[in-house]
This record gives sequence, C-alpha cells and structure tokens, in this order.
Amino acid sequence: MELKWVKDFLALSAMGNFRIAAQQRSVSQPAFSRRIQALEAWIGAPLFDRVRQPSQLTQAGRLFLPRAREIADLANTAKQDVRALVLEDKERMRFSTISSLAQTFLPPWLKSLQSFIVADQFVVKTEYGTIADYFSALEDNSVDFFICYEDPNNRLQMNDSVFQSLKLANETLVPVISPDDQGAPRCWLPDRPSKPIPCLHTLTKGSPSPVRYHMETKYSHLTFKSVYESSIALTLKVMAIEGFGLAWVPIAFVADDLAAGRLVRAAEPADDLVVDIVIYRCAKITEPRVEKLWKVLMRQQNGQTVCDQNKVERMRCRPASDSYL
Repeated sequence: MELKWVKDFLALSAMGNFRIAAQQRSVSQPAFSRRIQALEAWIGAPLFDRVRQPSQLTQAGRLFLPRAREIADLANTAKQDVRALVLEDKERMRFSTISSLAQTFLPPWLKSLQSFIVADQFVVKTEYGTIADYFSALEDNSVDFFICYEDPNNRLQMNDSVFQSLKLANETLVPVISPDDQGAPRCWLPDRPSKPIPCLHTLTKGSPSPVRYHMETKYSHLTFKSVYESSIALTLKVMAIEGFGLAWVPIAFVADDLAAGRLVRAAEPADDLVVDIVIYRCAKITEPRVEKLWKVLMRQQNGQTVCDQNKVERMRCRPASDSYL
C-alpha cells in the first residue's frame, strides 16, 4: 500500500466524485481511478459503490475510513516531527569541552565567529568524564566539536582518518596556592616537602586535563595528593583561595587574585604550563554547518587570523606568527 492511495481514498470519500477528487489530488482521472483500484486490490474488497452518484462508501470503505484518517495523520505528524528535528539540528551548533574552557574561552571565541556559524543556538556539553567519552560523543554525532587543552609535549594520539584537529589558541595555566600569614606560598615547586602536596586536580588516567601529565613529568620527584577534583576553573580558584591546596588555573582567571594577594604563585613563571587549545571534529560527519565552520578555522590556521587566548577577553586578534604554525 502507498500513502498516496490512502490520500486518494480520503479525497474521494469526501467529494463523492472521481473527477473532482482527481483534480484535488492533482492527477488525471484515469490515473486516479487506477490508484483507487490498486488500493481496493490491496485491501481485498471494493471500497466505493460506483453505481450510485455521488459515489458512496461500501461497508468495507466505511470500516477503512477511520483507519485511513489515522494513517494519514500519523504520516503527516511523523513528517513534521522529522522536519522539525532536522531544522533544529541545522540551527544548532553543538560543542563539548571542559568547564574551564566553557567559562573562559568559548563565549568570546563564539562571538568572534558568529558571522561564520550557520546556527542560532549553541549547545555546550561539559558532562563527559574522560577523553574517550568526549571522542565517543564526536563519533556517534552527539556533538559537532570537542575543544580541549592539549600539552604540546603530550599530544593526543588519535586516528587522523577519523578525527581531525586544529589549534585555536594558546593558554597559560599558572600554579597558584593560598599565602601563609607572611604572604608567602604555602608550598613552593620544586621544593620537596615532607608531606604529599595537596592538589585540586584529578590524578586519574583518562582525564581531559593536561595537568596530570605535567605534574608527573615536570615534578616526578614530588608526591601529590588529589584532595579535590573539578574541571571548573572558578571552583578550583575558590578552593585554592580557601587553602585547600595547589591548582593550575588559567592566568586570566586569577590575575586579579594574584594582584590582590588572595593567591600567590607556587612556582616561577618559567614553570607555568603553556598548553594549546585544540578543536576536534569527526571526519565522517560532513553536515554543511559543520563543514562551513571548519573551513573558516582552517583559513585562520593557515595564517589569516589567530586569537591569543591571553587577550581573547578583549577580543583582539594578531597576525599569525611562525610560533603558532
């Protein structure tokens, strides 16, 4: 059975005239009659009494009528639902990232790209727990892009044929801690304290944060103890201010606290962790809105414009340099 046969049946049952019903359905009368006959053949019974004028429904036709209306309504509803979903997806740009980048980087970055993004709604997901979770979400098309920190000395080893990446900016993470009564840091790296150093980062493998690798390599001779785990920069900063431990936090996020003495550096500036901000996409997903934004980002990487994250809040861009490329 074809849906057009059902719609033909409904038109004829309402009009009672083959010629008028055929006109309403924008088909010739002979073709219309053949489609009604095909429906009757599929049902296995005549649906109209053609002797009487106007045409009348037979007993089988009267029985089929409410079912035909249900079929037509269901098909129309399904069509509208699918179209609404497709339209919603076209209007939506979906990002995944850690909470720190969602707070500090994404808002001004999205604003700078707004004229290139084919969307009027942004979805930012930060609920994924591990790197594997983030990339699974990319591959199953739950999100369009994944934006993360990446240590230049510890690149993510991803299959290039499945996942493509571009560098967006640099970020400096500063080790900070609350001061003691004399205004000095409660611990200083790389001094070796007698007890494990309390830190405010996860030390488990699979975390999207680059801090764990930095701590294991730069300070392999020290012992750290994770006392608080969060990817939210604001929470890390507040916990550090309250004296819970050491945290690596974006410099722009703690500049005022360092100036006011609420926090102090726990190491020399040379020991800051400079990381890349990288965006990933799944190469198998080729939706136009995704492709358009990716081409814009590729042009930026090739030298047209590069945003320095340490200045991104002021929405200023500088020409690309060799160090970026």
